[in-house]
Amino acid sequence: MDARELSDASGVPYSRIYNILTQLEKDKMWILKEESSRPSKYFSKSPDEALVIAKKQYNESFDEHSNKIIHELTPIYESHDTPIKVALYIHRGRNACISRGLSLINQAHNSIYLVCPEHEFLDIFYDDAKKARARGVTDIKILVEESSLKDKKFHDILKKYSEIAIIRSRDQVFGTCIVMDEGEDAFIILTQKFFKGLSYFGALTDHVAFGPAANYYFDYLYKSAKEVVLK
Repeated sequence: MDARELSDASGVPYSRIYNILTQLEKDKMWILKEESSRPSKYFSKSPDEALVIAKKQYNESFDEHSNKIIHELTPIYESHDTPIKVALYIHRGRNACISRGLSLINQAHNSIYLVCPEHEFLDIFYDDAKKARARGVTDIKILVEESSLKDKKFHDILKKYSEIAIIRSRDQVFGTCIVMDEGEDAFIILTQKFFKGLSYFGALTDHVAFGPAANYYFDYLYKSAKEVVLK
């Protein structure tokens, strides 16, 4: 349509229609102007193309403002020793810990990293980890203690995992840990082995750094571990 037709069709006053069309053409880049026709006619781009353009513009604007905010505000923030309040969530009991661990495995899209010093959780998590692999979670890594490899039950369950995961061992690991999708979420389970007389409990927090920190720590331990060859 031309400007007059667009004004009539949209209900936008003719005195404002050119200003809006200029914004849509020059700023948003959602429409095209045919200069050769008299009067000029305007054509809309496809919805998917407009969305791609909008997303690109938003990301560029976001990055620009983010860099400015980080550069200017971080030094001010770090100069004040202000405590940050975060929520620490505790899952008490074996069943609650297992349920949370399975939930993370079932939510995973890209990766599942497990630290398991004990046979128990590996056995429980196996079926869901196998289903995750079948739906496309190809990056599955497992870290265990070297001493555990001498246990026949532990050896047998690792043999099953070897078909879907890469397994490495270290001289010592602390607690059971599940890291999902390179740190999108994480969960740590501690058992009676660490706290005599107490039940199982799992810990997580809503702090944004918890998942990435767990992922970084796992990666650090995993890279310095030995690959397990099961016979």
